[in-house]
Amino acid sequence: MAYLHERKQLHEVTQDLAAVAMGRQPADLIIRGGRLVNVNVGRIQDNVDVVVRHGWIALVGNADHVLQDEQTRVVEAGGRFLVPGFIDSHMHVESSMVDLRSFAAGVLPHGTTTICPDNHEITNVFGLRAVELFKQSAAGLPLKVLVAMPVCVPSIPGFEDAGAVITDQEVAEAYARDWAALQGEQMNFPGVIYGDPGVHAITAASLRAGRVLTGHYASADLNAGLNAFAACGLTADHETTTAEGAMRRAELGVYVQQRYGSAWLDLPNLIKAVLENPGIDTRFFSMVTDDVSPATIAYEGHLVRVVRKAISLGVPPITAIQMVTLNAAQLLEKARWIGSIAPGRAADILLVSDLSAVTIDQVYADGVLVAEGGKMAVDLPAYQYPQWALRSVHLNPLTPGDFRVLTDSAQPVTVRAMRLVPGMVHTEEELVELNPVQGELCADAARDLAKAAVFYRHAPQEGLTGTRGYGFVTGLQFNPGCAYASTVSHDCHNLLVVGTSDQAMSLAANALIECGGGIAVVVNNQLQAVFPLPLGGLMSLETVEAAAQKVREIEAALKLAGCPHDSVEMTLSLLGLIVLEELHLSNRGLVALKPGQPPQFTSLVVEPQEA
Repeated sequence: MAYLHERKQLHEVTQDLAAVAMGRQPADLIIRGGRLVNVNVGRIQDNVDVVVRHGWIALVGNADHVLQDEQTRVVEAGGRFLVPGFIDSHMHVESSMVDLRSFAAGVLPHGTTTICPDNHEITNVFGLRAVELFKQSAAGLPLKVLVAMPVCVPSIPGFEDAGAVITDQEVAEAYARDWAALQGEQMNFPGVIYGDPGVHAITAASLRAGRVLTGHYASADLNAGLNAFAACGLTADHETTTAEGAMRRAELGVYVQQRYGSAWLDLPNLIKAVLENPGIDTRFFSMVTDDVSPATIAYEGHLVRVVRKAISLGVPPITAIQMVTLNAAQLLEKARWIGSIAPGRAADILLVSDLSAVTIDQVYADGVLVAEGGKMAVDLPAYQYPQWALRSVHLNPLTPGDFRVLTDSAQPVTVRAMRLVPGMVHTEEELVELNPVQGELCADAARDLAKAAVFYRHAPQEGLTGTRGYGFVTGLQFNPGCAYASTVSHDCHNLLVVGTSDQAMSLAANALIECGGGIAVVVNNQLQAVFPLPLGGLMSLETVEAAAQKVREIEAALKLAGCPHDSVEMTLSLLGLIVLEELHLSNRGLVALKPGQPPQFTSLVVEPQEA
C-alpha cells in the first residue's frame, strides 16, 4: 500500500513533547544505547537514548523514566552511531533524470532526509507553474523538500530564449503562495555585480520575503566582484573550484557549498582549505551534490558518497558529517528544525554501524522508519502529472540541411571552438582553422572537431528572433558519422545536438522530437541508444534504478562513438550554460564570458583583424 507521510508542526505538539520528556506521556519511538554523533559540540557521546513523539525529538540522554505503551517502538542501537539526517542545500532533481517521487525513493536509503531542489531546469521549460508542480508533488513525502525558487529564467535575459521568463513578480508570488522556501542560485552574477536592474529587483523580492539567497559566482575575482556579490545578500555559493576561492568565501561569511557531483568533482580541490589549515573553524563549509546522475545514486549513493569522499581525503568523520547536517541547516537558517539530534528538532536519524565507512543501517524521517539495509521500508505513491507537463517539445522534424553552417569565404577561415574540459563545468575557447567545403564549414572527426547546434524547442512565442545557433566543439573525440542530441541542455533546455555529420545529427534530433524529449546517441549513422524523458523533456517517470540503466546505455553508446570520458553526457549538457566561462552556445549564437567582463555575443568566424 502506498505510504503518505504526515508531518506535524512544532507549535502543535509542544505540550506533548514536554510531557514525554518528563515521563508523563508515552513515547512513539525510543532508540536506546546509541553513540550520538553530537554535531553541536563536535564529539561522540556514548550510551545515549533518543526519544521521539509526533516526529519530533523530546529527549536526548537517559530514557529510563520515559513511559511506553503498546504503540511505543523501542529500537536497540547496540552501540551503533546516531547521526542526523543529511541535508543537500543545493541540488537539481532534474539532473537525476527522474521525478521527485522516484528521487525520494532513491536517496532516502542513503541517508538524505532534506533537499533544497532548485528546479530551474523544468522552470525554464514551463515557468512558474513548474514551481507549483514541484511543491504539489512533494506532498506526502517523508523527504523534506525545501524548494529553491529559480531566479534565472532565462539565465541571462537577451542572450537566450527559454520556455518562460521569471521576473521579480513571479519570485514574489512564489514566496507569497509558499511554493518556495529559499532563493535558488543566482547564476547571473554579472547582473549582480554590474547592477542589472532586473536582477536586483529579484534580489529585493527575496530579501523582502526574508528568504535565504543562494548564489552562483563563477569568477576568479575574489576581491571586488566577490565582495559585491556577497554585499547583495548572497549567503552561499557552490561554484568555486579552488581552495583559495573556498577560503575567501568563508572569510567573507559566504557558505562554501563544496560540490561533488557526477561530473564536476570539486571537493578534493576545495577541501584543502580545511585540511591545510588545522584548527580552522569549519562552520561555513558545507557539501552539496548539485548534479548527480541516476547511475551515481543507484550505484554509489547520494550525499553519503560525498561524506565518504571527504573522509577518505582526511576530513575527520564528525567534521564531514557537520558539513551536511548542522552547517547546512545553519546555512538555510533552519537549525531550529533540522541538522542535529537534539530536543525540539525533527527526528531525522540515521543508525550507522561504521562511522568511517558511513554504513547506514536504518533511516528515520520524522521518527518513521523509511529505509533499512539500503532499501525503502515504505512504498511511495506515483504522482499523476497533467498532460501539459508531458508535452514540451514543439519542433518539426529536422533535415540534414538544418545543420549546415554556411560561409561566403572560399579561403581558410578561423572559427571559435568550445573545448570541453572533462570533469569541469567550464569550457575553453580555442581557435581552429577550417577549409570551407562547397560553401560550408564542416565537422572534422580526424581533428577532433564536432559541430554543435542549439534549436529553440519550447512553445511558440511572439517576437522570437533566434531559433537556432551554431558552433564547434573539440575534446569530444567523436568518430565520423556520430552524434549526440539532448533536450537536457542547461539551463534553457533547448535541443542541443553535437556531431560529426549532418545526417547523424538530424537522426539523433528527430528521435527526440518523436519521443517528446530525452537523450539520443547515433553511431555510424545509426541510432544506437535513446533515453526518453517525457516530463518536461528532462525527467523519466521510472525508478532511479531503471533510469540508471538507461544512462549506462547512453554512456556505452558514447564510448562506441569514440568519446573516452566518463559521464560526458553531463559535461555536454553544459555547452549551453552561458553563465559559465569561457564560450558557450545558445539558440541565439555563441556567448563569450571572459574573466572580469560582462557576457557578450561573439562571432563563430574570427575576423582577420582578431586572429
